[in-house]
Amino acid sequence: MLVKKVSKAVDETQNSSSVNLRKVIFSFTASIICRLAFGQNFHECEFVDMERVEELVLESETSLGSLAFADFFPAGWIIDRLSGQHSKVKKAFAKLTNFFQYVIDDHLKNGQPQDHSDIISVMLDMISKPTKGDSFKVTDDHLKGVMSDVFLAGVNAGAITMIWAMTELSRHPRVMKKLQEEIRTTLGPNKEKITEEDLEKAEYLKLVIEETFRLHPPAPLLLPRLTMSDVKIQGYNIPKNTMIQINTYAIGRDPKYWTKPDEFIPERFVDNPIEYKGKHFELLPFGAGRRICPGMGTGITIVELGLLNLLYFFDWSFPEGMTIKDIDMEEDGAFVIAKKVPLELVPIRHRW
Repeated sequence: MLVKKVSKAVDETQNSSSVNLRKVIFSFTASIICRLAFGQNFHECEFVDMERVEELVLESETSLGSLAFADFFPAGWIIDRLSGQHSKVKKAFAKLTNFFQYVIDDHLKNGQPQDHSDIISVMLDMISKPTKGDSFKVTDDHLKGVMSDVFLAGVNAGAITMIWAMTELSRHPRVMKKLQEEIRTTLGPNKEKITEEDLEKAEYLKLVIEETFRLHPPAPLLLPRLTMSDVKIQGYNIPKNTMIQINTYAIGRDPKYWTKPDEFIPERFVDNPIEYKGKHFELLPFGAGRRICPGMGTGITIVELGLLNLLYFFDWSFPEGMTIKDIDMEEDGAFVIAKKVPLELVPIRHRW
């Protein structure tokens, strides 16, 4: 689907016009997440369109990232109500809940697939089954909570990572050339489509993605943690039940652990034991331990497949009059850090 959308843009513009990668990549990740969570392709749902989904995701994540005084002060809820913050969050998530209800009603109306091929079908089946004694009862609220986690974390995080990766590759033509040569050499010419089996062959791509996670973690702060007991760290006394914020953005750029921390150098991970799956605290884009992001595996696979398709089937150039120096690296957002100015590149179908 990703290749088809870019190919369509190439055909319509005859290799001369740029493509807004934000729109293309967001549509790609949203389609996959909708298929996994809702059982329907992003473009097949009667009540779903790209603009609506993008609006829901951005509005919800903006609300989540906004300062809420209630999180820091006992009487902070008063300020949140006076400032309109409480109302803003409530309205954003009311829209999201209504959207989820449409999806649930659609499943109930059309009947449950026998193979339970999506998350909603599985949980609706759990809701319909009677519970025994004090067994935990799954409700509609639990279902909507899971849908919210999958939807918000899955759709935008993968898209943001892919966009930052393409941005860094555009700024570093040496890395772009090396990566495309590796991909096309190891996968061979004239492939019709990229499969999951191809992912293991693209070793340098994994380094590029790892370096992208270091410089541009999807969320600058992990979800808040709460201390379970009194603890002393580096001379600071932290009482029990204190909310802790972990700044993954700062950790990934800490000069104590990284040489030239602000430079994009994928080779730094060659023969380097540090990786992003929660075993090393120098790099924590997904967190660590029991609270590590549960969608990490799926998210990484989506990013790898998306980038492989973009880099295998197409060459990329700047729009006329644009140079590397013109790439805007300004960041935007709070809950997630996206690229503020959309990345516009000209796709050229690769000829073997």
